[in-house]
Amino acid sequence: MADILPRKHFRAGRTIFRKGDAGDVAYVIQSGTVEIARQVADQRRVIASLAAGEIFGEMALIDGKPRMADAIAVTDVTVLAIPVDQFENKVKEAEPFVRALLRMFVKNLRVMTEKAIAAEMRSEFLRRQSEGQNAAAALAGALTAAASAATPTAVPAAAEAPKPPAS
Repeated sequence: MADILPRKHFRAGRTIFRKGDAGDVAYVIQSGTVEIARQVADQRRVIASLAAGEIFGEMALIDGKPRMADAIAVTDVTVLAIPVDQFENKVKEAEPFVRALLRMFVKNLRVMTEKAIAAEMRSEFLRRQSEGQNAAAALAGALTAAASAATPTAVPAAAEAPKPPAS
């Protein structure tokens, strides 16, 4: 099969596919490193770092759903591209039990990944909320201190009015 698969090259930093893209190809890495990543809050989170001999992009071919993450070439990468029709033909050769097992694994992996990302987003939200509350408390303290400094202090009565000179 490897003899008839097209070989593709991606330069370091190039996006191979994006979250939400339709899956029409799976890839087997021949050389280089690929990161599978998602945007969580305002940060890119790496889900997996893959190297030679590993496959990615297969989930979308198994369940027909859109890509759930970005695939980015970390280094220059050479891959074998497995078109969906060839992939499906190979999967069809498997026993029905194995096909059902593959679909179940992919479904469970998608659910677990989404739950992990949701938990990370909640954690990030709570961290930022806590930082915001700490910042709000610090600001309130600073405003109180500034207000105290700007408020004139009481002057003792004896110092308020000069005494008339003695005659």
